Amino acid sequence: MRVRFWGVRGSIPTPLSTEQLHEKLFQALSGAAAVNLSDPAEVQAYIARLPPSVRSVVGGNTTCVEIDSGDETIIIDCGSGMRPLGYSLMAREFGRGKGVAHIFLTHAHWDHLQGYPFFLPAYVPGNKLIFYAVNYNPQHYLEHQQVAPMYFPIPPNAMRAEKEFIRLREGETVQIGRTLVSSLALYHPGTAYAYRFDDGKGIFVFASDGEYKSLAESSLRHYIDFYLNADALVFDSQYSLRDVFLSKADWGHSSAIIGVDIAERAQVKRLITFHHDPTHSDEQVYAIAASAREYASVNELHSETEVVVGTEGLELFLGEPMGLEMMEERANSVWTLVLAGRLNAATAAEAQKRLRAMLSSAPEARLILDLTLLSMADAIGVKGLLDVMRAHPNAQLAVLVPGASIRRVFDQTGASEAFQIFRNRQQAMTALIGPAHLRLASEVIGQRYQVDELLFADEAGVMYRGTDRSQKAPVLVRVVPGSADEPARAEFAAQIEAWQKLQHPGLLPGKAIIAEKDWIALVFAWPGGVPLREWRAQKPVNADLWRAAAQLCEAVMTVHAQSLVHGDLRPESIAVHGAQAFIARLPLFPNPPEYSANAYRAPEQLRGQPITARTDVYTLGMILYELFLGAHPFTAETEALRLTLQLYSQPQSPRMRWPEIPAALEGFLLKMLAVEPEERFASGKEVLEAYTKLTPESGPGR
Repeated sequence: MRVRFWGVRGSIPTPLSTEQLHEKLFQALSGAAAVNLSDPAEVQAYIARLPPSVRSVVGGNTTCVEIDSGDETIIIDCGSGMRPLGYSLMAREFGRGKGVAHIFLTHAHWDHLQGYPFFLPAYVPGNKLIFYAVNYNPQHYLEHQQVAPMYFPIPPNAMRAEKEFIRLREGETVQIGRTLVSSLALYHPGTAYAYRFDDGKGIFVFASDGEYKSLAESSLRHYIDFYLNADALVFDSQYSLRDVFLSKADWGHSSAIIGVDIAERAQVKRLITFHHDPTHSDEQVYAIAASAREYASVNELHSETEVVVGTEGLELFLGEPMGLEMMEERANSVWTLVLAGRLNAATAAEAQKRLRAMLSSAPEARLILDLTLLSMADAIGVKGLLDVMRAHPNAQLAVLVPGASIRRVFDQTGASEAFQIFRNRQQAMTALIGPAHLRLASEVIGQRYQVDELLFADEAGVMYRGTDRSQKAPVLVRVVPGSADEPARAEFAAQIEAWQKLQHPGLLPGKAIIAEKDWIALVFAWPGGVPLREWRAQKPVNADLWRAAAQLCEAVMTVHAQSLVHGDLRPESIAVHGAQAFIARLPLFPNPPEYSANAYRAPEQLRGQPITARTDVYTLGMILYELFLGAHPFTAETEALRLTLQLYSQPQSPRMRWPEIPAALEGFLLKMLAVEPEERFASGKEVLEAYTKLTPESGPGR
């Protein structure tokens, strides 16, 4: 059972203040005199040694906890922490409309409901959300806070996921997969309920928002029985003991010290302090936990209970302990080392030893380090890998790191710059083995074209800079791998042959097609200029923006007039030179780090459906949106979430970025970006006809 905390504050969301941030920075920098601040890995290792109250934040979101039992997703409460949880779930099956979540509500106070309207999986058709509450109907309270437009602009019926509401009786058990869930009433205004989750391997008890009026054994017995032998107990620790007994009596909250007393009697392994007071700083929250530990020691409770501060991002693995597992594959000419579980200070030495041995034995020291199965990695663990690599400067190491949190550690430590990082095994193998299409530098192909320099490689192939030796003119050479008998290569060859026949000033023609056994190349006459996105960043005057948009519309119309579809239109396939914008059949420039090729795909493309002229209309709409408004039409915290928005929703309102945008231009862009293809313009011809009716107005340009 994996438990992750997304919101741990009580009463109201509480962001970190500037003063609190300054205090953390002061404490961190005050002890850094002996640290080499020019070495990112050493800096990160120093940060990892700082006290948690300095190196991290408790978090300001209100109550929300996720339980992953392996086969089911369970959520406790819908506080503001439910919003970031929703982003995380969208990267999984919930982003495809195939997720099921079981949501248990402790009570209906607002700090436990307020995140639900911002829970993105609820807006995706196909998802199913099952709500459970004890002795009240959760539907009434959830929907009441969304009465539009009085309380919230979006009504409940806009949340298109399937919803089911189940009213439980206190003590009634419910089976969620292999997890048995039971409940117990807590003393709290309006009554709150604790939940116990038991999957046969681990026991997790959530008992926030509860006051204990009497500490006599007879009064506590039913709580102790409910919490008995829990691997982790989340306990309301909002107040000091003095507050509970005097100034905050009957407010419905408790103290960490009372939690220690109860946890000791219930033989709880870990007590998680929770529902932190919004007025408490991070230092105060950690001090409360420290006082509880000291109390247990001074009063000789002999408790085996570990006191842990509940923080946003805290993960617990209950049941069998999870360390680090390593698997080796020594097949072919590239070996693979897979790390699974937790790469941290406790397991770093073991990982270093195995990686060192593999690099020393692998043929030509070529190795793939697969980190896709890691549940976590900290700075010390990553630095250990970095130290091994530095000790083997001649090694060829490719790293697979898909997880956002682990990739973030790599970026922070500087490991991203030291390692070759790839998205999948195929790309890593290609880079290490070096197939024919990656070994053309300094070669002459087609008896005419000198290949000079590899510019970039992407998911489709490689782009080289070269020279037409007969004309002594610069060229670009796009090389795509694939053997001659592959159907995909034959289809690609037919596409670029048709492209060569197009004649239009806004289309970059091909000079030659060169086919070999293992690859096929398209040679372009390079017109010069800069990438479209770079040109837009230079803030061209308004008239130039409108002219470039017209040129792109006209070029796409020309493609469609020949019954062709581009199918891969994106800013990287467009260059601007002087007063002319050019569209190439293939990308001329590499994708920026924040965008994959999928960032400029129509919804039907993302679903793997056949492309049509309306697909080009959508991707052209994305480019024009970015051209006029200066930003991608879909903004999100993760790539997975952005792609989900492309699949199911309209783009961000143009008026959010250009409040005075002409209504006709706004309608034009939104029609191009309709989710359903039949709601868009049918072809480039219709796009150009609509665009020429627009009146250029000042606004987006310089």
